[in-house]
Amino acid sequence: MPLHSQLLTNIDTKRGGIGITSPRLKAIPSFILATKTTLDTIYNGVYLGKHHKRYILPQPITSLYENQASNPSQLLQLFNKFGPEIATICTKKESNQMEPFITSTKLNICHEQVNASIADRLQADVISTFESDSKHNIEEILDGKLGQGLLDLPRYDQRNRQPNNLFRFNLLRCLRLNIWESNDAELICPLCKQNFDKKGDHLYQCSVIGKKTNTKMHNRWNTSWHEYMNRIMPLVKLADSKAMKEQTGLVKSLRGSRVRPFDSHINLPTISNDGHFRCRLNKIGFDTILCNSDTCPPPSRGGSVAKSNNILTSLIAAEKSKFQRGRAISKARTCHDTGITISGEEIIEDLYNSKMQLIPFAISPLGLFGPTINRFLYGKTIDADNIHNISATSFPYAHKMAKRASSAEVPSNILEKANDIWRRQHPTENFGRSYKSPDPSTYYTQQFGRDACFANGSAGLEAIALLGDGPLTKSLPNYSCHNDAINLFTNCTDTNAFRRIIDGNAERSQPTVMTNVLTNAHTLDNLITT
Repeated sequence: MPLHSQLLTNIDTKRGGIGITSPRLKAIPSFILATKTTLDTIYNGVYLGKHHKRYILPQPITSLYENQASNPSQLLQLFNKFGPEIATICTKKESNQMEPFITSTKLNICHEQVNASIADRLQADVISTFESDSKHNIEEILDGKLGQGLLDLPRYDQRNRQPNNLFRFNLLRCLRLNIWESNDAELICPLCKQNFDKKGDHLYQCSVIGKKTNTKMHNRWNTSWHEYMNRIMPLVKLADSKAMKEQTGLVKSLRGSRVRPFDSHINLPTISNDGHFRCRLNKIGFDTILCNSDTCPPPSRGGSVAKSNNILTSLIAAEKSKFQRGRAISKARTCHDTGITISGEEIIEDLYNSKMQLIPFAISPLGLFGPTINRFLYGKTIDADNIHNISATSFPYAHKMAKRASSAEVPSNILEKANDIWRRQHPTENFGRSYKSPDPSTYYTQQFGRDACFANGSAGLEAIALLGDGPLTKSLPNYSCHNDAINLFTNCTDTNAFRRIIDGNAERSQPTVMTNVLTNAHTLDNLITT
């Protein structure tokens, strides 16, 4: 297994890994903290409760731990060797930290600080060890939704149980393991003839595959978000009625047509009280859009030296396409139902003046959300004033709509407010009926992870099936006349490509045109590469 995958295995699910703790990460801190508790008892006595004095141990016992710095005991020598670094982490002091660490730093705080430090170091290490095809989408890999969708959801709910092939595919994607192995040979897609990566990112980038899978992915996300809104919005009192889905007639000049500017929207209360958000808008609409990781940039961006866009750049571009409808304000279409000719900019103008706010719901293949929906859900700040780079001259209302989306006029951080309300109303009850999802923010983040597994993962498996024998190597002179599946294998075992490998291995006696790509076949039970 590559080093970056080993590190992702140990990282917590909320930070992008799968949360399998390794003894090498916990052994020394656990020993130091246990010894700290022992020394605290030796120096200060046995803790008997908040309202009782400590019981001081007899001198024959405490004498065993005297002269800590020079004591020949192996336990104290190990403590003196590793203790100062742990003490620095727990006390946040660079010098003279051992005494307060032993006597006054609470054990639960020490555990929290140590765990946070381990997580930070692991994350820094995994970033430095990522391969070149993962450098541009680090934020997406470490977002954490995919790992939570894989492992944090309770299995008693059958909706959370993934078929083996889907779980295997999502696990490979989460750990950034190669789905296809071809040694050092470059791959191309047999459908669009563009470059193909080994991690499976091109499955969501191929224009041919997208025509078959994107609509299904979009509909699954849209259906899930519509369901979630019907529970979240009344809880935070952002809406008093159920969310609407793909409603027509919202654009005044196109009433009577089938134009649906939002995938789903909520109607805000006309009269607010102390429990409501202070918001002057009439409606908040959401428009789901999927983006790709851009691991295999098209040749038009610079040929063989083209660089992949950062995943945040791709998400912002996807959001921009929802705010800025069309390439020019003069580009207009005629509505077949009403016969009215109207441009995308004029539709945005109508929505803006009617106090309807558009929030693009941009989603990456691994489940990272765009900055606008992240602000609405989690309160993450948007640094730049015009991150979408929309021209205020050419598209004035698209610019205004995007600017308002990140302003105080639009509610933000609604999941944190939902947490506060839930804890106040249900102090002893878990929101998700599981100790792993005690509050709305944790629960819905896990649900988003579940959607990433089922919607995006299922689309990935369907894409693999559409590839037939899998990606081809560039060394082949004629892509239609050669069966390269014998030399190219996939870790997704329930696919046509993998079955062709087995068939090819069983028919080695037949004449076959071979390439010079050397590979090794995996067994059906193997999940990862070595």
